[in-house]
Amino acid sequence: MLKRILILTAALLGLAGLAYAQMFDEYAYGPHRKHRMDVYAPKGAEKAPIILMLHGGSWTTGNKRVPNVWLSKSRHFTSKGYVFISTNTRLMPDAGPLEQVQDLARALAFVEENAARWGGDPGRVILMGHSSGAHVATLLAVRQDLLQEAGVRAPVAVVSLDTAAIDVAQGMAGVARRWLGPVFGEDQTLWHAASPSNYIDAEDPPLLIVCSSTRNWPCPFAEGFAAPFAQIDVFPVPLAHRAINGRLGRKGSYTDAVDAWLGAQ
Repeated sequence: MLKRILILTAALLGLAGLAYAQMFDEYAYGPHRKHRMDVYAPKGAEKAPIILMLHGGSWTTGNKRVPNVWLSKSRHFTSKGYVFISTNTRLMPDAGPLEQVQDLARALAFVEENAARWGGDPGRVILMGHSSGAHVATLLAVRQDLLQEAGVRAPVAVVSLDTAAIDVAQGMAGVARRWLGPVFGEDQTLWHAASPSNYIDAEDPPLLIVCSSTRNWPCPFAEGFAAPFAQIDVFPVPLAHRAINGRLGRKGSYTDAVDAWLGAQ
């Protein structure tokens, strides 16, 4: 039933050409109702790289089925030979940011265990996320302790789409406080534990940070974070926060640049 609903949704949006990919039924990777993922795979895929995508929504809202999250990306990346997976995690108040990282680690473990059934390579998983999802994906990639706790391999690369939480303390001291404050409160221990800036080192996987140049702070934040590390690339784009998510996968120089970066990893 779910597969038929997804195909009907695509057709209504003028994308009935989803025959380029196989669309698998929703998978449960854990016991919570939010522990669910959707899988899109190229037909005949064998040992294909995998993109595991986490939506945004300020750690409190959002869903793997929001069209901006999966529609253009699944179409584009499967046409390029990737298995594309859109996942949910628990959200606040059921789970704070660190628990959401643990959920994503659990989802990654499920992907590694089941990659072959979709024609994917369990050793070539790329994490991708937007906004709060980008924070969660980036934090997981640099928190070796959480990867080890979940029994998973580090991703081969990470694509971070316009997050305000690279350094929570820095964000709380500026304009980003309006988004971060309700989530992180005044607990500076949490600020530290949830900041990728406190864990990144030269051994972590390559990271592409896409940031909005239409605002005066996301790209300077990202560039400051990236400066000491050769494996981090910052890509400013003249798009608003939501457009950075929704336009990835559509034809144009933005998608071409992300493709080129991924192809180099």
